[in-house]
Formats: sequence, structure tokens, C-alpha cells
Amino acid sequence: MHIVGGLYRELCDIPFWDSTMGSGGRAAMASINLSPGSEFYTYASPADNAAILALQSRGVITNTVSRHSSIVFAYFHPLSYPHVEPPRETLSRLPALQVKGEAVLRFGFLEGDAIVTADRAVYDPQTWRNPQPFSANGSTAGELALVLNELELREAAGIVNLDHAALHLINEASAQVVIVKKGACGATIYDAEGNVSHVPAYRSNKIFKIGTGDIFSTVFAVYWAERKMPAIQAADLASRSVSLYCETRKFEFDPLSLSQRVPVAARVGARICIEGGTESIGQRYTLEEARFALRELGMEVICPENEQEVGVLNVDATLVINDDLSPQALIRIRKCQVEGKPVVVLHEQSNTTISLTKDIEATDDFASAIYLAAWAAGKA
Repeated sequence: MHIVGGLYRELCDIPFWDSTMGSGGRAAMASINLSPGSEFYTYASPADNAAILALQSRGVITNTVSRHSSIVFAYFHPLSYPHVEPPRETLSRLPALQVKGEAVLRFGFLEGDAIVTADRAVYDPQTWRNPQPFSANGSTAGELALVLNELELREAAGIVNLDHAALHLINEASAQVVIVKKGACGATIYDAEGNVSHVPAYRSNKIFKIGTGDIFSTVFAVYWAERKMPAIQAADLASRSVSLYCETRKFEFDPLSLSQRVPVAARVGARICIEGGTESIGQRYTLEEARFALRELGMEVICPENEQEVGVLNVDATLVINDDLSPQALIRIRKCQVEGKPVVVLHEQSNTTISLTKDIEATDDFASAIYLAAWAAGKA
């Protein structure tokens, strides 16, 4: 497998993460056990030498072009929007990398580009900001698969409806496959024969979202581009691998572990109630971050503590941010339990104000709480 993509430092405050990965570096780490002898092409600065040596020690063949300084993505938590340093608009574009191979995975770059010649190529543009078509820079492939999230697909096609946008790209890009990643809802696969298939997301007890899209594209590329597996099967293995990576942050995708993953389903439009304290800035910030994150997943969110009129709480699940809950909130949570509705608790504080009974799912991790709530609502 030939991989071409960015090598960037990633920082996260909660949970702590400090690693030089980026889409390309992570893909190289993920592919080496599945595809021994994988080659990696990227731009790198002197500050990235340790990461390059680590890849080489794992057996990755590295090909680098010099970059003046490192590029850093800094996250407050894994679902937050990253701060990029140096700022995107100040980065100079470097000469394009040239990559030729039978099976090539190409990611988009911040600081450069890659001209690919491949028998089979997988292209993940990694941006919704005017994503460039695969062939715009002269890249060619006998067979092409595009992997995008929903926003990237809409921007690339200029069409809001996802089905129409995917079919448009198949025709415009002469692609055999378009895969649309839908986060907690799994992924949809479109092919040039007009078939539309879906693979689910698979449950993780912990959710570490940084780089999950990279893992999906990498595993799909190994199985579809290199091993020539049907797209639906390759995408399913990719989704299972994302579940493992989310839970462990490791690059180990053995068949037994993949076979034991459990499918889950979020449902766009599901109603989730958020209960939490609102007296401090920290409490309000966490509540609003949770509201935003759930809405990004397509959920409908209500927050009784923040809304003047909520009416009858007809919800599919409740997410509890367990910090200074009001008596009214505790009554609503109990009512949700009595009605058999799932309750997920984000329990970061040492002093609990809610009984963590067996019918309540609890986690101390923010991103995990968001996804567990979405999946609980989908199951309901």
C-alpha cells in the first residue's frame, strides 16, 4: 500500500493526547500490520524526525520532502474544533508529491498536494473548504473510490441531497465507489452500478474521535484497493476497525476482535434531553458543548434547565451531566427511568448527586457520553 498524506502534531487537553500523526502518519501506522512494506509519502520538518523514525522502526518505508516547521492541531476535547498553528492561511504551498503504485491512499494536505498514478486509488480530501476533485491536479486511477463525510460531500458536489450528491460525484469523477461517513450513524456506500448500501457504526465503550476518519479510509483502502474486496465488505471492516481504535487508541485490528464488535444505530432526529447544572460558567460551557455536539450528530436536543418552556418531555433518551443537579432535574431523570427510557450519565465529579443504578450507563469521558447518548436514543 502506498500512502500519501499529512504528518501533523496533535494535542488534546481532555483526554490528554500528544502525538505526531496526522492523516498520513496515522494511516501508515494503521496499515503496516495489514499491509507489510507500506510506503508513506509526506512533508516533514526537523521537529518531526522522531515520528519518522518511529514509523521506520515499525517497517514503514518513508519518503519525505522538507517542510520549514511542524504543523499542530490543538483540541480541547476530541469533538471540539481544532486550533491550527501556523494558521492555515499563512501556510505556503509546497511542490506536489509524486506517487505511483498499484494501490494508493491519498489524503488532502494543508501545505501541499499529491499527484497520484494508481491502478486503484482511494481519495479522502480531508476538508470541506473547496475540496479539489481527485483528477484536478493530474492524478489518474484505473478505479477510484472517494471517502468523504456529509459536509465534504455536499461541498464537493454543490448538492444538498446526499444521494444526489454521491451520484453526481460518481459521474463527474468517474468513480467506482463513493462512501459517505455519517459518524454515529455508520456509512453509506454508493457504486457506479447504482447500488446503495449501508454499514453500521460499531459500539465502543470509550470514544476517542481524533483520527477515526483516517482509520476508516486506511482500512477500506487496504481491503478494497489492495486486496480487491467488494466495497461493502471493505467498508464494514473499516467501520469495525474504527470501533476498536476509538476504544483503545491502538492500531491492532485482528479478525477475532473485529468479529466481536457490536453494531449500534444512531437515528437522525432522535430527541435527547440534557440535564445538568447551570450555576457556573464551567457547567454552562459543558452543557452547551454537549448540546452542540449532539446536534452535530443530527439529534434534536432539549435542555429544560435552559429553556423557558419545554412542555411535555417526550424524549428518546436523557444525557445527564452530573454536576449540581436541581431537584426538578432529578425528578425528570427518575421519570425517564420509570418510563423505560435510557439514561446516560457523564460522571466527572467525585461527589455524585444521582444514584448510578444498573439501568444507567455512566462514563467519565465527554465524547463517550455524547456517542453513548446518541446510540441509546437510536436504540430507543
